[in-house]
Amino acid sequence: MNLLFNFATSSLDPNVDTSYVSLRAGITETLVHLNDEDLTIEPWLAKSWDSKDGQLWNFELREGVTFQNGRPMDGKAVKASLERAMKDSPAIKNALRIESIEADGNALTIKTEVPFPEFPSELVHPNTSIIDVKESDYINKPIGTGPFAVSKFIPGTAVDLIRYESYWDGAAKLEGARFSFNEDANARSLALESGDADIVFRPEVESLENLKAMDGVKVESTSTFRVHQMTMNLERKALQDIHVRKAIDALIDRSSIAETILHGHAEVATGPFPSTFSFAPDYPKKRVEWKRLRGFLIRRDIRK
Repeated sequence: MNLLFNFATSSLDPNVDTSYVSLRAGITETLVHLNDEDLTIEPWLAKSWDSKDGQLWNFELREGVTFQNGRPMDGKAVKASLERAMKDSPAIKNALRIESIEADGNALTIKTEVPFPEFPSELVHPNTSIIDVKESDYINKPIGTGPFAVSKFIPGTAVDLIRYESYWDGAAKLEGARFSFNEDANARSLALESGDADIVFRPEVESLENLKAMDGVKVESTSTFRVHQMTMNLERKALQDIHVRKAIDALIDRSSIAETILHGHAEVATGPFPSTFSFAPDYPKKRVEWKRLRGFLIRRDIRK
């Protein structure tokens, strides 16, 4: 099976690669997982964790997990992996704020620099993926705990994968797969049409109707966390006036943008976060009032 992705990468290093191919391709895994349905954090390589003060954390690792070279994933290996990630990625070091890590069998004791109640949620980030640091070719062949191991990596082109038979959650159904890259949306659509790819991520929007009409092709679309937004520079004197900002806001026809420029594959946003998120604020509803002034039609945005 060939999956065609939209971002190319020249490195599979899971701790620094910003396209997260190693985790997406099933090569590596993190200690904590983000539930696809409700976005809550849940166990993955770590089966449980707790803290009494939000600064000293106790993690219990899943038993029976091995790396793709057969070595056990225990506390010592996870400690070395996290320390390597923080050493090579300043962003991960700043995000985790770890002061010390102690390993004892399958148990980890992690102390953060300050009380950090949200610490476990930081461990869902792909750059915290756990790898065997004794295998040093992180760029071309990282050794993780996922269902697929690297067979061959061609930078900027593709990574060939083989099934890891001893995967802790049961061997994958596919014997192998190819995770390939092409940043051209039109090329990705054509690859699906020609059969060169079995799955494409983010095909060209203009091609979706043609793809839907093809036999054996299924198009799936879902809401995401990404938004198109306009940022106003409040250093500009005119924009410091809230009425000016409201006037600009009122002139933006979000529905037309969603239906024309984005070809109906977008939803009108009321703020940067979907309203279904528990942390999203209650955005005030708008009422539009139209007035005719000197031959011009004026739309006034009124917030309740």
